Amino acid sequence: MLARSPSPRPRTALAIAVLAAALATVPVAAFSSGASATALASRVPAVAGTGPATISNTVAARPTTPPLRFTVADLATPRPVARPAAHVVAPVAKPAAVAQPAPRAPVYAGRNHVWIPSLGISRSVADFACTRSQPPGTAVYRWGCAGANNVYLFAHAYAAFAPLHDAYVSGRLTTRLTVVYADGAGRVHTYRVAWWRLTTPDNGAFAYAAQSRPSLTLQTCVGAQSQYRLIVRLVQVG
Repeated sequence: MLARSPSPRPRTALAIAVLAAALATVPVAAFSSGASATALASRVPAVAGTGPATISNTVAARPTTPPLRFTVADLATPRPVARPAAHVVAPVAKPAAVAQPAPRAPVYAGRNHVWIPSLGISRSVADFACTRSQPPGTAVYRWGCAGANNVYLFAHAYAAFAPLHDAYVSGRLTTRLTVVYADGAGRVHTYRVAWWRLTTPDNGAFAYAAQSRPSLTLQTCVGAQSQYRLIVRLVQVG
């Protein structure tokens, strides 16, 4: 029979035991200081079948974990998160205000005409002679019996001077009322109310009397039976 070679297990076990004992004698600082595998192997005594080269290869083959590159400040300080840019809407320019032209003052021109703007009256004026016996119609008349500086105009309350009658009855007649009158020569003047009075047909001489300053008088009827006469006196202001 062939002699069997001794089993390698005792030798291998011995080598491991020797290696463990040798490693126990190596300071821990040698590992943490980054000593090379060759330097560590030089401190381990040689064992049959296990030399420094074998230990060096064994240590070098172990995988190493790279150190983490961060500090405590990195953990304490949050990193800014990039946000999308805000959508900015450009303001819409408002159209420039268009200047409105100032209203034009009315122009009064003509002959034998009367305007009472606030009452909507614009009428031609007919002559009414002082000797006339025919009753007046629906027009506005200038009475020939009036004295100097007194343009005397009259009309029926149901006709041309209805707005004047209504203004008196409703209390809208004021001293702010103005009258524009163009005479037979085309001269235009403006008059403003000074006063008004209610009288009877047989007591109106004061109404058509001469005046000391240019004036204008309006007359119309008032009452259920037209039994009164409204006399409105105006003075020239333009």
